[in-house]
Amino acid sequence: MAYRNRIAARMIALGLALRAKLGEPDPEALAMALVAVGDSFDEADPLRVEVLRFADLFPLSRRNPELLTKAGESLFRAVERSCWPQPAARVDIEG
Repeated sequence: MAYRNRIAARMIALGLALRAKLGEPDPEALAMALVAVGDSFDEADPLRVEVLRFADLFPLSRRNPELLTKAGESLFRAVERSCWPQPAARVDIEG
């Protein structure tokens, strides 16, 4: 079940990022992303850090469409990176 929550959190964050890249601020999606990512990812996880950074920039970006677009792109990349496979811990296999 935890894996499904992480997927849902990524999808919510992805939707937020795509809307931001289009220059469409969405406070409702931001609120959902903060809850979903906050519940599913550790404090140090890069996706959680980026969602919190996006939330900090959000009030400023509502008056600056370029800032919103850049923040959306950064959040999009964080979602993308969170989907990458974790490196194997097997030194005997990986070298």
